[in-house]
This record gives sequence, structure tokens and C-alpha cells, in this order.
Amino acid sequence: MSLVIRMSLRGRTNRTCFRVGVWDTRSRRDGPPVEDLGWYDPRAKDATKQFLVKGERVSHWIGEGARISDTVRSFLKRAKIAVPARSTTRVTVLKDAKRRAASASRRAAAKPAKPPAKKA
Repeated sequence: MSLVIRMSLRGRTNRTCFRVGVWDTRSRRDGPPVEDLGWYDPRAKDATKQFLVKGERVSHWIGEGARISDTVRSFLKRAKIAVPARSTTRVTVLKDAKRRAASASRRAAAKPAKPPAKKA
């Protein structure tokens, strides 16, 4: 079972808040989590009350192999909770290689062709 630490949408229209938790990657966004870890309330006036998370439980789940979504990673960094460096997946490496190859071919096509050398 592959786990991910991510956010789920709660609240109502124009009054949204989010739950931070651990989900199985195959579950839907607002499905039941394996464990709730905290919450994020973007409407809170005080910045210290906007985001609350159980840091020791986050560390536990990271130790169990859970991945962290980019959004939750940025919130954890802002809350000064240590998170491991982001590991690149094989898909990301392949996409980067394709992107580099495409830009190299565009640069080669943009260069003017050299005229052939004259023979004496």
C-alpha cells in the first residue's frame, strides 16, 4: 500500500478549510484518511493559527514510507518541521530528459547552417 500525506477539502462554498492527513494513494480526495494529522484554515486572521499539524506523527508516517504532496511540503517548511529532501521519481527523470532533448534539437535547428568549404 502506497501512502501520501496530502490535504482534503472541507467546509462549504466560500468558507473552505482543509484537513491534512495520510491517505492511500488509490483513495479519492475527500475519502476517509488512514490518520488525520492536522488542518489548514486559509481564512484565519492570525498566521500562527492558519496551519496546525502533529509533527511527530508526520515524522512517523514519513518513516513508514509516505510521500508528501508539494502543498503540504511547503506548509511543513513554513512551520519549521523537518521534511526529507524531495526524491525524484523515474517518471520525472524521463520527462526532464525528453525536455532537454527537445530544447537541444530546437537550438540546433535555430543555428544557421555553415556554408560548405570551397575546394581549391
